[in-house]
Amino acid sequence: MNDTPSWLPTVLPLVVLAIVMALRLRGLKRARPFRPGTLWILPAVYSAIVIGILAAMPPVFDGWMLFAGGVVIGAVVGWQRARLMRLEVDPVTRQISVRQSPAALLLIFGIMIVRRIAAPTPAASAKGAAASAGALLATDAALGFALGMIVAQRIELWRRARAALAAQPPVAA
Repeated sequence: MNDTPSWLPTVLPLVVLAIVMALRLRGLKRARPFRPGTLWILPAVYSAIVIGILAAMPPVFDGWMLFAGGVVIGAVVGWQRARLMRLEVDPVTRQISVRQSPAALLLIFGIMIVRRIAAPTPAASAKGAAASAGALLATDAALGFALGMIVAQRIELWRRARAALAAQPPVAA
């Protein structure tokens, strides 16, 4: 017999994620040094997470279509969000700084919560399983949205950082 309460496997990961998110959100309002060379890391990590999620619970055909649509819409949103972020170049050191928004981080947190809650359980009734399937389709689209947003945002930030540095006069030696 399993002594673990039935709600614990659902709630515990969400509590840990909430703590991590709270710590991360604390420092997002101030300008931070920006290193264009590291922009590939988050898309790579998130892509691995998405691949793991989709491999563990492969979507049906409709889920793949919603995922692809989410990627396209997310790319548009990520591109726009990156355009709205403020990049500043120090004229002396040529160091770039950026002011970020917590919106993307909160979106990913929301997607993980919905995906965790929507996961079907073995004890689900036929009606409950159908509702879970609909929720899983929605989270497939949301996963694609977040992936498209992260990748497009990073590409646009990289492009803008290169242009900002090119517009600065060279540092006198």
